[in-house]
Amino acid sequence: MQESGVRSSVFSDSGSQITLRYFDKVSNPKSIHGIYPYRGKMSALDAAHVISQLPPAAILLDPFCGTGTIVYEAQAHGMKAIGVDNNPLACVIARGKTEPNEVESILDNLSSATCAAQSQDDAPRMPASPAKYFHPDTADQIMRMVQVSTNFSFYLLSALYGAICVAARACNGWLWTSTSTGRINEPLRKIDFYSTLLRKVRKHAEFLNNGPPATIHTHDTRQIHEVVEEESVDIVYSSPPYFDALDYTNYYSKIVLEILDIDRASVRKGLIQRYSTYREDMEQALSAIDRVVHDESLIIFVVGDRKVRGKLIRGSDFFTELAPWDHSRIVEREYTNTASGLWDKINRTQRKEQIVVWDLASGGRKPE
Repeated sequence: MQESGVRSSVFSDSGSQITLRYFDKVSNPKSIHGIYPYRGKMSALDAAHVISQLPPAAILLDPFCGTGTIVYEAQAHGMKAIGVDNNPLACVIARGKTEPNEVESILDNLSSATCAAQSQDDAPRMPASPAKYFHPDTADQIMRMVQVSTNFSFYLLSALYGAICVAARACNGWLWTSTSTGRINEPLRKIDFYSTLLRKVRKHAEFLNNGPPATIHTHDTRQIHEVVEEESVDIVYSSPPYFDALDYTNYYSKIVLEILDIDRASVRKGLIQRYSTYREDMEQALSAIDRVVHDESLIIFVVGDRKVRGKLIRGSDFFTELAPWDHSRIVEREYTNTASGLWDKINRTQRKEQIVVWDLASGGRKPE
């Protein structure tokens, strides 16, 4: 398997370097990261490989943490990890992956909650928009569990929301993909949601790592210095929001948000996902990130080529131009066995992924 790498002064040994592997596949079903099908989620295998080479004593920040893939892997490596994202649903999942928990306690709480849900005399009806995706009996069970979830841990909430997505796929005959919804497939199948949720909880609970406490902030990265101390971060490792305006509140998240009666428009308003303002928004975010790193920090961004309005834009070119840091090092690789690779065949493009590294100890900041 091929590897490529970049040298960094983060390491005491000047001969060390960060290697970046070319994975034959990027998903890992035997992990906690499948607890929820979040769009745009980065490869946990890739994150774990990079993080395994970083000093465990360093403080790591993911300023666009989504559902916490990087934060979890850093926590498993023994690092103090901080995640920031302005999507409240994503932050619930990130906290669910990283909060301290005991499997026995989780299962006991779920058992009690399931009994309470089943014994309700008057369960709320599911809103009409998401209800169309579920068999009526399954929808009733979902709403009963949502009703008793007010005291759930973040892990149980994550499993609950992930199980809703699984139930939507199952009710529609498993004809949807793991990350994208499709048309309604009549007749809708009746799925026992209680057993679906229990399987989801058991499947991922064994991967709770109970490492050093991780901190997840539901906050706008453009003001990240309000929640993260200035000049306190040793390593920034992140995959920024896609600049082709991917809607992080769509697909399965749309269904979950509607069931929870959370206004999607208000969530979208706080996210960096509008192409028309992306450059300005990201410039503000990078400027704010620059305030929380110090003169010897290491910054690693995973970006990619994007086809926007018929034009192919190279992600590393975009971010190296925009970032306040100088002398970036870039490793490029093609997509392999991913949905992105499939879309390239359909759109007749050859997009690639770049890992952009800024080592402030050797490269510094751009002159103002």
